[in-house]
This record gives sequence, C-alpha cells and structure tokens, in this order.
Amino acid sequence: MDPLTLGVVWRGLVALTNDAGVVLRRTAYSEAVREGRDFSVGLFDRRGRMIVQGDFSPGHLGSMPSAVTNFLRYYEAEELRPGDCLILNDPWMGSGHLPDFFMLSPCFLDGALVGYAVNCTHMIDVGGAAPGSQQVEGINDQFQEGLRLWPTRVWSEGEPNQEILRIIEANVRIPDKLLGDLMAMRNCNRIVEQRLAQLIGKYGMSRYDEACDEILDRSEAAMRAAIGEMPDGTYRAVDHFDDYGPGTDPLRIEVAVTVDGDSVTIDFTGSSPQTRSGINAVLTYVRAFCYYTVKCITSGATVPQNGGCLRPITFVAEPGSVVNAQPPVGSGARAIMQQRFVDVLMQAFSEVLPDRVIAPSSHWANPNLGGTDPRTGRRFVHYDIVIGGFGGRPNSDGMEATPSAFNIDGIPVEVNENSYPVRVERLELIPDSAGAGLHRGGHGIRKDVRMLGEHMTFANLTDRQRFAPPGILGGEPGATGRTIRVAGDAEPVPLASKGTYQLDHGDLISTRLSGGGGYGDALDRPVERVSADVVAGLLSVAKAAESYGVVLDAAGDVDAAATRSLRAERRAARR
Repeated sequence: MDPLTLGVVWRGLVALTNDAGVVLRRTAYSEAVREGRDFSVGLFDRRGRMIVQGDFSPGHLGSMPSAVTNFLRYYEAEELRPGDCLILNDPWMGSGHLPDFFMLSPCFLDGALVGYAVNCTHMIDVGGAAPGSQQVEGINDQFQEGLRLWPTRVWSEGEPNQEILRIIEANVRIPDKLLGDLMAMRNCNRIVEQRLAQLIGKYGMSRYDEACDEILDRSEAAMRAAIGEMPDGTYRAVDHFDDYGPGTDPLRIEVAVTVDGDSVTIDFTGSSPQTRSGINAVLTYVRAFCYYTVKCITSGATVPQNGGCLRPITFVAEPGSVVNAQPPVGSGARAIMQQRFVDVLMQAFSEVLPDRVIAPSSHWANPNLGGTDPRTGRRFVHYDIVIGGFGGRPNSDGMEATPSAFNIDGIPVEVNENSYPVRVERLELIPDSAGAGLHRGGHGIRKDVRMLGEHMTFANLTDRQRFAPPGILGGEPGATGRTIRVAGDAEPVPLASKGTYQLDHGDLISTRLSGGGGYGDALDRPVERVSADVVAGLLSVAKAAESYGVVLDAAGDVDAAATRSLRAERRAARR
C-alpha cells in the first residue's frame, strides 16, 4: 500500500478512537470516568484483530484482545445486527476485576460487518462486600465481589434489553451512575462506527482491509526490530507487595526477562501463590502491563500500539500464582497491583538498557468510601484517586502527582467536595520523600480528607508502606507511605494499607504516598539542583547533606568547600 494513503488511514483510525473517548468522557455520569479518565477505547477489524487503540489505560487496552475473543465465542458474527451492544465484566475474560465493564458494538456499512468498536469503563460500584467493589480483606472468592456478567446483549438493534438492565440496577449501590455510564459507552462506540464508515466510504473496503493487514505487519516488524537491538540474555528482578490484608505476609513478584533475537519471553516463575483475598491478578491483566513496559523501553514506542506489537512477546506464569490467579478467587483490588509489574520489569531491564528505564515509582491509592449523604439522605460511593509520581529517569527527575503506568487523572478537589460529603483539608507534596539520585524520584503526596457522611464504610487500597520503591543504578529508595485515621480528639491511628473500616461523621483520613526511587548516584547530582529543592521546601538541609553530600545553610546557599570535602569523603568511604 502506498505510504501516504497508509499514513492517512492509520492516523485517522487512531484519531477516531481518541475522539470517541472524548465523547465517552463528556457524557459519562461517574466522576471516575468524567474526571478520572478511567476508561479506554479500541477498534478491531472484522476478523477480531486489534487494529488501533486510543491513548488510554494500558491495563484495559492490553486486555481488550481477550475480551473480544470471548465476546465472539458467545456471539457469532452472523448473529450480530446494527445497533447491538454486548457487555461483559468477568475477570478472566476481561481485565481482571468486576468493576471493569467491556462493551463491544459491531460496526456495519451498507449492511456488511466491517469491524468492532470496543471500550472498557471502570464502574464505581458493582455490588459486593464493600462500597466500590474493591475490598481486600475477608474476600474468599469472586462471588463476594459483586455482579458478574458473561457476554450479554444489553442493546439489541438499538433497543435496550430492559430485563438485563433491571438485573444490573438491582445489584449495585449507585445504579444511576452505572446505567448512565453504560449509555456513555454506547455513545462512544457509536462514534467509532460513524467515523469508521466515513473512512471506509472514502477509501473502499478492499483498501481498508489492506491497510489493516499492513498496520499489523509493520507494527510487528518494528517491534521485532527494536527488540533485536537489545543484547540477548536473561535479566532478573524481584519486588514485593506489602501484604494482602492486615496481618498477612508480603507477596513476592519475581521476573526473568529473556531476550532471544527478535522476541521476548517474560517469566514470572517464583512469584507468590494466589491469595484468599481481593489481591490477585489474572494473566490477561499482568500481560497488559508487560506489553506496556516492553513498548516503553523499545524504540518501537513510536508505532501506535495494536495487535501486531504484541506478537513478539510471550509469557510464562504458573497457574495458581498471584500473577496467574485461577477462578474463583477474588481479584477486585487488583488495580493496586499494576504499578508493581512495571516496577519489577524496569528493574530487570535496567541491567541491559539503563538509558531507557525509570526507577520504581511512587505508589498510588484508590480508596473507596460508601455511606449516606446527610445533605440528601441518599446512598453514595466515593471513588478517589491519589497519585504519587515517577521514579527518577535517565535524563530528568521523576514527575509528581503523575501516574507512570496508567493514564488516569486525579479527581479535582472541587468535584469531590461538590459531589460527596467530604472536605479535603490538605493536598501537598511530602518533603524528603523522594528517593535521592543523580535524578531524584517524584515526591510522595499527602491528602487529608474529612469524612462528613453517615454510616460510612472505608476500604483502603494502597501499598509501598512496608517496601519502599527501590532506586536503580545507584539511586536511593523513596520514603515509604502510610495511612492515618484521626477520630475526634483521639490520638492518630495508623491504618492497614488494605483494610476495611467503619468511619464516623467527622473522622479524618490522611493518605500519605511513598516517594519514587532515585536514578543514578546521588553524589553526582548537580549542587544547584539540590539547592533548588531546599529553597522550594522539598528537601531539608539535613537530608541534602545525608543523601547528596551537599552542605547548605537554611536559605539554600551552598558551602562549596564543605560540599567538595564531604562528597570526596563519601566516595572514599565507598572505595
């Protein structure tokens, strides 16, 4: 196919998925989608191959091929009609937990099936043991976690299936937001169908089919060429989750990455067994973040992600392990695991590609609060996102309050306070929390929220309170995080990172996230950058001397002679 036409078609397909995502976001009911961008959009051809995806969450997008395969196992293409919409949220068919709803809509042009529009949206509640459907402790199997749907036709030729919608409505805590988000998902897929019809109408079906084949083949070739530039060998790393509920042991994540010519095998043998809790990951979800990480560290990152990019990557993960959990275990809280898969892979790749990796990042928190809003007397579910920041990078410091492994946003304070009975009393960077290095990590975040509802259940969901994000290539670890509860005049009480608690009106929850790990030797960090962090209030004078060997006064002025002496002394002590 001539390059000009291919380029126009390819970019047009990427644009239509991004445009459809804008429509989904603008018409959604829940804050998780409208403000947090916790959704994704993709386009598959009529053979069920992922051709393009929008710039959204890797966990959803990497799991979409599995969802489409399962949709088409239950519904033959000949059974589908214009206006149909199918949904599923089974963890092993989709992205690993029940709140993620996938919707597939067949795309038709002049009565002929030409492809499938697919999106995935996180619902703020799908029933189950606790508000938000992401409880960790006390979960013995997935049946405690909420409503589970295998592929189901919820719109038939444009008409809603009221019986199915009533079943959904009866089994979730906030049905108006879930049903509203389902309608937004339908809007999204409709936009994909309309834009695809315009594109095919312009270029013709045969040229579109030719473009799909070439997009996949060229993407695979680019990815294989990028992998082929990496030295052959096996590279290993180990990292840990703090626990899988109050009083439980840490979980080990072990990985061996083998580069062999133009292919990569990622082997998680040695990782912990699956747990009796809501912390377990299914293989489709783990695989999604492996795809993402390999894409990030190869020069093939300039190629838009699609099914062709995935072909050179294979996986080994023991069934029944925490990275390949088997039904019917719980997995509702698996979202909190995603960052660790990226962290451990970056540590492994740092052995061979030090100029392309980042240090393990500050963690994030996804607390869920449910109860009664005294302003309205209605039940509410408050889904919050508190994001830390990047680890140190080869050429720059880690960014703050920015996710390094998933494209979602923090929900604005004003939106939370307007929508829910909460008051955010503090939202700030935590001084001295960043891992020191030539390029330091991003600082941890502190968010203090006053709970003003009644009869509230709080499901905490975070990590890195026991195992700090390690530094790489000589960098130091970031500070660990913690969660604090303040009830009235009582002394502050630390909470488990994955506990479930009953809260009273007026209680305050302080979420304090870890800092990102440092990249490279902290003694090589330019003195003026250390001074700038001190002046900004992000680094104490004592920490500057301890970690960076830089001597300053309280105003941030550097004692050059003392700094040279201290750094020389530290380097000599190392030798």
